[in-house]
Amino acid sequence: METNEARGPRRRDAAATRQALLDAAHGRFISLGYDRTTLRDVAADAGVNLALIKRYFGSKEGLFKAALAATPRFPGGGDEFPQGRTALAEALGRQLSADAWPEFGEHPVLMLLRTSGDRHTDELRQDALGEYARRILEAADAGDDDHLLLRAQLLVALGVGVAVVRSSVGLRPLRDATADQLAAPMREIVEALLGPAD
Repeated sequence: METNEARGPRRRDAAATRQALLDAAHGRFISLGYDRTTLRDVAADAGVNLALIKRYFGSKEGLFKAALAATPRFPGGGDEFPQGRTALAEALGRQLSADAWPEFGEHPVLMLLRTSGDRHTDELRQDALGEYARRILEAADAGDDDHLLLRAQLLVALGVGVAVVRSSVGLRPLRDATADQLAAPMREIVEALLGPAD
């Protein structure tokens, strides 16, 4: 009979635990928003002790901030914005396609939509969406004045709207649209808002 001493102490994998917490947090923040997500539920979903959230992230806000930072900007884990309007439109079409985010179940932008009741956390949400619009302008090489920023924010709002309509309404054919089906309309929208393709 093997004793506990013979097996040695149970090994912990901090990286795997941290990732399990981030995965659970993504699921909760996307489906429930910041305010309705509880740390107890996140810990239960990850199968770990609640105290580990404090150890790795410090607080609910720290967990939210880490979940935001760990969320890829494009499907497949990519964070780099493609350069040029044509490549940007294609990437946005892939991002908005029906099967783009299997690891999250829904578009991860949904975690940014619900107010938190916490001013600092709401500023994090606003900053994330604002930064995305600025990155769109850089990728499209469109300039950076307020007029163009408004147009980039309209592209962000379009993406948010697609995520919301797909998630809560299920409007077809949008709900099932593939990246190929979205490519041409996204090119037209990017060109209409930011100018002709390069």
